[in-house]
Amino acid sequence: MRDATFCSPDLTTFCRLDGLGLVVTGQQLQPDHAVLECRVSEADDWCHSCG
Repeated sequence: MRDATFCSPDLTTFCRLDGLGLVVTGQQLQPDHAVLECRVSEADDWCHSCG
């Protein structure tokens, strides 16, 4: 690959969580699975208990 450019990994976009209004804030990797910690990126008036 000629003139390849790289950027820092973005798990939010890679996992397509931005479409759900979530942002990945942390990760825990295990041999058989991964756990992603997320937060809501924008307040949602639909959910009054957590926003």
